[in-house]
Amino acid sequence: MTFELPRSTGPLRDLAVEAGHTLGFALQSIGGLVMAILRLRLSLTETLNQIVFIGRVSTGPSLLLMLPVGVFIAVSVGELAGRIGAGGYSGAVVAFIIVGQASALVCALMMAGVAGSAICTDLGSRKIREEVDALEVMGVNIIERLVAPRIAAAIVVAVVLASLITVTGVGACYLYHIYVQHLPAGAFMTTFSQYGRASDFVTALVKAALFGMLSTIVACFKGLHARGGPRGVADAVNEAVVIAFALVFIFNTVLSQLYTMIVPAVGAY
Repeated sequence: MTFELPRSTGPLRDLAVEAGHTLGFALQSIGGLVMAILRLRLSLTETLNQIVFIGRVSTGPSLLLMLPVGVFIAVSVGELAGRIGAGGYSGAVVAFIIVGQASALVCALMMAGVAGSAICTDLGSRKIREEVDALEVMGVNIIERLVAPRIAAAIVVAVVLASLITVTGVGACYLYHIYVQHLPAGAFMTTFSQYGRASDFVTALVKAALFGMLSTIVACFKGLHARGGPRGVADAVNEAVVIAFALVFIFNTVLSQLYTMIVPAVGAY
């Protein structure tokens, strides 16, 4: 069941109230997803439709963004490594930057900026047309019917997308290492395999799934509480993207610090 946010009573109070409502909605959504899965009530048709939709709008921009990011990292790393005579260690740096950090962040930004805005627009349009209210009047569980399939789809797409982004970024750096820097491929692969760990890749997938879930929850919350007509939907989309970006960077910093504390580093770069 959705709820109406209170009218403005001051910036700080509004911020605190909305943060509380968002947290409550997040817990309600996660609980609704878990219960829908356990009770076999999750709509597979809606989930598959959302997977196709989110994947279609996110895959192209994500890969196109990762190509210049990968080349930029390769150029920066190659120039620095060449200056200090450590060009053969570019594979190690690529493993740390792209596999450990950049792939999950690029995936999160695309999920929040592209997929999140599309989800928020869809639900916001339904809200201002009173379709959501009509479903509630008919006794339909909004969380189970509209939110849970989108969260499940976002998690699946985020994991697959992070894998594709990782391959694209590493491939771009690899090709730059060979055809631009004219360095041996064996040196790149040796240091990449030596310093790159499976746990880094798994952690990147976990972070991507978490970021996709957070972005989708924020988008659903803002969409289901849009008001004020089309302009209200546009405002909700803008707020959803900004909040999702902020949450992604905060959670990425926390998770990265926890990972470095739990998993010891391999050698020294």
